[in-house]
Amino acid sequence: MDKALICPRSIGQIMGELVDITCPSCFERFPVAAPAESETPCSVDYDCEVCCRPMMISFWYEDGDVLGSADGLED
Repeated sequence: MDKALICPRSIGQIMGELVDITCPSCFERFPVAAPAESETPCSVDYDCEVCCRPMMISFWYEDGDVLGSADGLED
């Protein structure tokens, strides 16, 4: 997966689609606004909604859906 494209958070907020993300630090799940299909693949620097630790969320398009996963920045 090519992570060269960094997508703005406003894209997902305009589109309204949410992706459930699991924090790699506290393991809590929370929804994050997803980018539009045309903006994927991309990565977003994000802080956990629960523990506030930084993470990098990678988004990609697969089988008609925008999917996402998070990796900790402290790793």
